[in-house]
Order: sequence, then structure tokens, then C-alpha cells
Amino acid sequence: MPYRADQPKLLPCWQAHVTVGPMRDQGTGPSGQRLIIPITGGHFEGTLDPAGAARPFGGKVLPGGFDLQRLRPDGNKELEAIYHLETDDGTGIEIRNHALLTYSAPGVLDYGRSRICIEAPMGPYGWLNDRIFIGTLEPIRPFEEVLIRAFVVE
Repeated sequence: MPYRADQPKLLPCWQAHVTVGPMRDQGTGPSGQRLIIPITGGHFEGTLDPAGAARPFGGKVLPGGFDLQRLRPDGNKELEAIYHLETDDGTGIEIRNHALLTYSAPGVLDYGRSRICIEAPMGPYGWLNDRIFIGTLEPIRPFEEVLIRAFVVE
């Protein structure tokens, strides 16, 4: 697909069902209440190179990642999640997800968007290093599972 600076598009790339463990309160800092939430696992599925040859891919979300959250004084959250995906063929992909979540009332999410930085090894997944991704976040089971959808900007 030829590059067109005046016509960016969002294409769905992958979605991950991420399971999380109990929240740990780290106390209040200058930016608000600091929280750590361990990432315990999950799975993902998507399409490699959605702008070209649609090739399905998927795998698991590895345990051991974490979600650092800042509960701001206005009740909204900023977070950075760092975790790893392992594709069905054994390839490791690192994810850094920077998100903003806003609420109209406690527990009522109005906005959950993120920018996703991906680092993949060269080869079939190398193109992931050369694109911008944005994401959405949706609690599936509050305090247990989150659905993250990733879109590539073309």
C-alpha cells in the first residue's frame, strides 16, 4: 500500500485477554496514589501485517509483567504496563503500553486509550518495530481480566 501522509488509517492488529493479580498500593506520591498490578497471563490473537497479506497469529501473554498505575487527584488513571507475548511459534514480543483512563463516576470508565510500543525480533514479526500502534482498554472481569485491542496506524 503506498504511503499517503494525508490519509492515515487505523487497522485492527491484535487483541489480548490479559489476566491480572491483586493490586498492591505503594502509597501516595506527587502524581497521586501509586498502584502495582501484576500481569499473570492470558492469550492473544490477531493478524500479522493487516495492511498486506492477512496472516493470523496468536499465542500467550506471559506471566511476570506488571501494570504501574497512578490514580490522579481528579480520579483518573495514568498507567504503564510492561509485559511479554509469546507467539505460537515461540517468538517473544515485548509490549510497553502507556494509557489514560478517565471516569465519570467511580468504576465507570468513559475513556481508555493507549499508545503501544512494541519490540519484536527481526524476521516475520520485525515489521511491528516499524509502526505506530494505539490501543483500547476494556475491563472484562474487574480486577481479574482486561481486554486490550491494538490498532496499527497506516
